[in-house]
Amino acid sequence: MRSTLALLLALLISPSVLALPFEITGQAPVINNDEDDARRRAIDRALSQAIFSQGGMVDFNQSSQNGVLEQEQVSWQSRSQVRSMELLSEHRKGDIYSVELLVELESASDNQCQGLVGRAAITLPRAQVRYREQLVPGGLYELDGAFVRLLANAISGESRNAFASARDDLRLDLLSPQPDWIMSLGEQEGSQYILNLIIDDLSVDRPDKLFGYIERDATRTIAIEARLYDAFSGERVWQQRYRSAAAWEYKRQEMADTATERFWASDFGAELRRLGMDIIADLDGLLTCQPLQGRITRLEHDTAILDLGLRNGVRPGDRLQLVQQRELSGQHWGEASRVTLILEQVRPESARARIQGDGAMTGVQIGDWVERASR
Repeated sequence: MRSTLALLLALLISPSVLALPFEITGQAPVINNDEDDARRRAIDRALSQAIFSQGGMVDFNQSSQNGVLEQEQVSWQSRSQVRSMELLSEHRKGDIYSVELLVELESASDNQCQGLVGRAAITLPRAQVRYREQLVPGGLYELDGAFVRLLANAISGESRNAFASARDDLRLDLLSPQPDWIMSLGEQEGSQYILNLIIDDLSVDRPDKLFGYIERDATRTIAIEARLYDAFSGERVWQQRYRSAAAWEYKRQEMADTATERFWASDFGAELRRLGMDIIADLDGLLTCQPLQGRITRLEHDTAILDLGLRNGVRPGDRLQLVQQRELSGQHWGEASRVTLILEQVRPESARARIQGDGAMTGVQIGDWVERASR
């Protein structure tokens, strides 16, 4: 609690602001029966949702040692600041600690975000498992692909601001990613973002047999690090860790099939699905104020073909701005121009646009970006 309050006191308040009070909830798993730590993390989660709602970014960083996650650190990037926070209620149910806060934000009056206009495309390569020996109990060797498919389907069905495709056939090492890899995959898939999942911990805590022969209930931990990369610049724009635990109903030598209803209906499978919904909620908050972007894939006279389509929420008559690529010091940057594109025909995954503006065709190239800013 002290660390959270210290963080709030350190936030500076702008003299030209608009107060935005509202109630918000946060949850965190209770680990090693440490309720104080769970309360602190639940408050941080609630505050992150408040910051997300105003277009800010929150980075949850946590190191791991031999599969065990260390102290979580939270950093905030937002023009909205927390003016006050009141803890309305708190309670523990099982291994989940919940808090309800009344939060008052202050933000610059000219920075009110009205939401992303459209849905961004996200590609998910196969998840990475740091300690593959932890897959042995239950034989969870396909969990890295199964969870990515589950999450991609859930994003497409539940997210307001994104849809996703799973590339569980791609085993990419993104622990030390190269921007060119990210950009190449994004261009190949027609995606604005790449979401990389790293499974940090799948350890099983199985108590000794009672009286030497009676099996007792086991618990399995699940820890996931989610990293979101901008497929246009190759840079990481968001990172957050999720950790929980649930009952593990499978016996010592029993195999768990991730393709069955039994697995996903089990306590552990249900907890995985719940963590997936947490990831989706955080992504939605993050993407709310980000512009919708696409690429020019073909050019012919004053007509451009784009990799944006009906699935992105664009329609005939929509206007987009050309953002030309520049490379400085090995980094890729977008430079806004006065050239606009008016969509004339839109298909599910592509669109045809007419280029207009000052020097409309001067310097326009295949691969240039187009952008529709939020309202």
